[in-house]
Amino acid sequence: MKSRLRALSPILLLIGIILLAIGMYTNNTTYSWASAILILLSLFTGGRWMRPRRK
Repeated sequence: MKSRLRALSPILLLIGIILLAIGMYTNNTTYSWASAILILLSLFTGGRWMRPRRK
């Protein structure tokens, strides 16, 4: 399950960046909000930034 979510993380990030570019180009806040949500989901599903650092 975790490996499937980690494989989904870069896809969500890419779609989020594309939606952000569309939102900035068309000046549409719906695309910008959707991109922010997808980028945050990619961070959560990636899980790398939530793990404690190794000492």
